[in-house]
Amino acid sequence: MKHIRIRYPVLIFLLAIGWQAVIGQPAEAPSHLEDVNKDLGYHNGMSIAQLSASGARIAPEIYTPAQTIAFPPSSYTVIQENISAADHAPWVRLVFGNVNLGENSYIVITSDEDQDQQFFNASTIAEWSFYSAYFKGKSIMLELFVAPGDENITVQVPQLIVGDFVGGQPIPLSLCGADDRLSSTYPYVDGRLMSFGCTGWTTAAGFYLTAGHCEVLFTSSTIMEFNVPSSLPDGTTQPAAVNDQYPVISSSSTGQNAGIGDDWGIYNCGANSNTGLTPAEAERAYYHLSRSLAPPSMFVRGYGTDETPPGTTGFRNADSQTLQYQSGPSLGENITSPTDIDWEYVVDTEGGNSGSAILASGVTGVNFHSVGIHTHAGCAPPSSGNHGTSFEADDTESAMDVFWQSQVEYVDIDHHLSSTTGSSLFPHFSIQNALNQANAGHGPGVSALELILIAGSNQGSGGVYAQSVSYSGATNGVVLRRTVGAVKIGPGATAKAPVSGAAANGD
Repeated sequence: MKHIRIRYPVLIFLLAIGWQAVIGQPAEAPSHLEDVNKDLGYHNGMSIAQLSASGARIAPEIYTPAQTIAFPPSSYTVIQENISAADHAPWVRLVFGNVNLGENSYIVITSDEDQDQQFFNASTIAEWSFYSAYFKGKSIMLELFVAPGDENITVQVPQLIVGDFVGGQPIPLSLCGADDRLSSTYPYVDGRLMSFGCTGWTTAAGFYLTAGHCEVLFTSSTIMEFNVPSSLPDGTTQPAAVNDQYPVISSSSTGQNAGIGDDWGIYNCGANSNTGLTPAEAERAYYHLSRSLAPPSMFVRGYGTDETPPGTTGFRNADSQTLQYQSGPSLGENITSPTDIDWEYVVDTEGGNSGSAILASGVTGVNFHSVGIHTHAGCAPPSSGNHGTSFEADDTESAMDVFWQSQVEYVDIDHHLSSTTGSSLFPHFSIQNALNQANAGHGPGVSALELILIAGSNQGSGGVYAQSVSYSGATNGVVLRRTVGAVKIGPGATAKAPVSGAAANGD
């Protein structure tokens, strides 16, 4: 039986005092806009006739990370422009205006501080909503490569987003005693959402989760970044490498921001413009989803602020808003309605932890299973802890089930349950069982495909279905789609070795 406490009087009291002790936990990275008004002009590339007359060979096998080189590099016209913030800055980001990159032209952005680069072509810059990645330092070099045959190629940069140093800004504390968080060595699932400073993470179902009060902050400029480096000694955030930054598809997101127990957000991410990979494809890792566990303790990993010990300005330090974790006792679930159910736990969190996965801990044989989303601070042990939305909340579960489309069933052989339901929280354990249900459910007049999403390998250790599979053929067929990493199907399928040194929940 689950440890469930129905605490209407406490919730009424908190409403009466205005939630002063129980607050959401984003941690915005401060920044400002600067007008730079850079215009690289309009350019025509060498004509194809000129290229042929020169004797140059068209060479589609030559590629940059932008994958746009269809001609010899020497045949491109190159325009360069240095763009810099007015003063010293921890990071910068370009805001593009009018851009025309034609068929084969592209741009390269290079950080003057660490030489990190981003490549854009016409398709990828649109996918990034005409914002660049975050770059360390105050200045970048922008290069436009105009391809043969392209005409009226132009790039304009009206503004620069410039990061501000945090300085001596105190943080509201939500620690459950001394700060016992540790730096994480498992950076594959949890990402930092910028610039409003929340945590998001990859699920076995292939979508991403965060808090609802973070989801409402999504814009076309929102980025999710992994493998985040240390912050500066005063706690000012530093961007991840460009290859570890991904655009959030804000138009894909859905959520609810209605307070404790009804605070959740679901979204999808686009591809990195250099690698062409999404976070799920690049990191190949996820957390399973469950509403059927009663763990004695919880494990929370995320990008909370930190001032223990104090940094150089007396408050935030180099660990602030980097990936840290802690585990602590679960205080059970609080139920106020079918859609308002929260977990409570004595685990240290801070601003920036909003959206972190609440991972079940202390259950034998159950690893990497999330039971909810961390949303609110207010720890005052031993009577109360921090809070997060439980996946038992009906609206959260329903939204996850239909995020991809209405005719979806999930298969996850590494889930702790051997289920035959097929929902995001009760995925099929057997591909054959899912196919049998698909056969039964598809008949004349059923137009929609039933999509079976199969959780792939978690850093090489899962996603193996050593099963014989037969399928008689439903009227409208079934689409098999992997969600994260590779999937192996068949009696002889075997797994790769798991990541070395990874404990039950990754540290």
